[in-house]
Amino acid sequence: MAQAKTKVVDTWKQKQWYKLISPKFLGEVEISEVPATDEEHLLNRIISLPLKEITHDLSHMYTTIRLRVEKITGKNAFAKFIGHATSRDYLSTLARRNRDLLRVVFTALSKDEVKFHVKCLVVTAVSCSTAQRKQLRNETLKNLKEIISQKDFSEFIQSVLYNRAAQEVHSKLKKIAPIKRIEIYKTELYEVFDVKDVVELDRQRKVRQEALKAEEAAKAEEQAAKEGGAKEEAEEGEQPEQAAKEIEEAKQPEAEEPVSAVA
Repeated sequence: MAQAKTKVVDTWKQKQWYKLISPKFLGEVEISEVPATDEEHLLNRIISLPLKEITHDLSHMYTTIRLRVEKITGKNAFAKFIGHATSRDYLSTLARRNRDLLRVVFTALSKDEVKFHVKCLVVTAVSCSTAQRKQLRNETLKNLKEIISQKDFSEFIQSVLYNRAAQEVHSKLKKIAPIKRIEIYKTELYEVFDVKDVVELDRQRKVRQEALKAEEAAKAEEQAAKEGGAKEEAEEGEQPEQAAKEIEEAKQPEAEEPVSAVA
């Protein structure tokens, strides 16, 4: 019997395209299209892209935002903001001789009680004393927490992306020491997931994938069985013709060999 042939399935052709929609504070516009086999494979997917692709502002070319797909309606995938980061290449250009780079990292709570992490970089125009550096860090932390507590999460993130929050802090810190630049170079939303639900979803997904593979294997075996049956029938049809031919050849008299004369 002929061996079953493994059918190669092109999974890319099974994918569908969904329109990625930005958060409300970024205009809720279509950013791009993303492929997915179904909605379950697209839900909670994390997508990173340059902020410039949304705002079309060249000053945002060094900023990358991270979005998570939280809702799907039809072919539209609505994303929420979960963080942003500034390119390391850009941050390295801020380091110069006779400057101080002060990092301030903390966890904040916005007015609408959204918890997230903030990383800020203070670049001074001159070298500062230890007391000045300590005071700059403390004032940066104090002012940023005060700003965050007065704004919703989306409102604060918008002020960070458009550099308004940094300018507000800069105006207060310049009284302590000359400040070259303040860069809020990273934010990250604090997210909590139910581990049990995630494990159950993974288990259900694996069960569906195994069932799909078993169905495809059964179809391949059925197709191979059909092809093997057709081949056997063809071979059985050839056997009577071959037998009849052999019988006809057997009935034909053999040619007598000539007898040589004896001298």
